[in-house]
Amino acid sequence: MLLKKYDEKKEALKEIGREAIAQSRRLGLPISARDRENEAKDRISRNQEKRISAA
Repeated sequence: MLLKKYDEKKEALKEIGREAIAQSRRLGLPISARDRENEAKDRISRNQEKRISAA
């Protein structure tokens, strides 16, 4: 049960981060290299999850 809550909160925090980066882009604020790296990693992992679930 605790692991399930941990995973839910972790996903919620990731979503908040995605929204923050999107908002920064809309406002024209600079995005750090670390944020770009994390975004690329997240995009890759999300694409892999979609491929697995589609099979």
